Amino acid sequence: MIEFRLGLINPNTNSEQTEAMRGVAEQVLDEKSEVVAATAARGPRSIETAADHVIAEPETLALVRSMTYVDAYLIACFSDPALDAAREVTEAPVVGIGEAAYIAAARMAKRFAVLTTLPRSVPELEDALDRQGLTRRCVGVIPMGVPVEEQGIENELAYAAILERGRAAIAERGAEALVLACGGMADSARSASRDLGVPVCDGVAFGALLAYALVRSGLRTSKVGAYAWPDSAPGVASDRGH
Repeated sequence: MIEFRLGLINPNTNSEQTEAMRGVAEQVLDEKSEVVAATAARGPRSIETAADHVIAEPETLALVRSMTYVDAYLIACFSDPALDAAREVTEAPVVGIGEAAYIAAARMAKRFAVLTTLPRSVPELEDALDRQGLTRRCVGVIPMGVPVEEQGIENELAYAAILERGRAAIAERGAEALVLACGGMADSARSASRDLGVPVCDGVAFGALLAYALVRSGLRTSKVGAYAWPDSAPGVASDRGH
């Protein structure tokens, strides 16, 4: 009997990475849980620019609004597109893998480094760290030069880049933990933690468990204040009752 259904939403159109992230989430949840994975039907195949992010947001929100049968949602893109908007249109818990990875890292170590895909992602991630009050805890946001679409444990070059940049961050910057800033890297986290000897945090595994914990604790998204139903938005109908 299924007791918990997680809606894992990939805001890009790469269904292969959706399935890889589904596998990561299923690995940490128990047999009474089900991961319902969905991939954006339209938009960028990888989200690496501000323009990509803006295009992905309405598709992400549409998937949240269509999956009313799940108990919680996991937005499986590190930039957490449409996260606040999603929380406005449902009472079910909504977790972003970016915020989840940072929560995990901040509790596993005093100082951590963030490994990202391309150099252009660095400013956005630095802004996100500042918003979450973690700038002083982060010893650096380090690009690996490997795009989102090429990430994954099966790509030896991508995994080698994680190990190379990770070792340098530990030895040269004093990182005590690492954050993998891409959902496509999620299936590399456990192997990298073993090979590097430090916690390697991905938001898919921890985000799935965080969503589960919120549901099991009986918590729902507040409908008072910031995440109130968006009745005032023209053309937006809320999913009350879920």
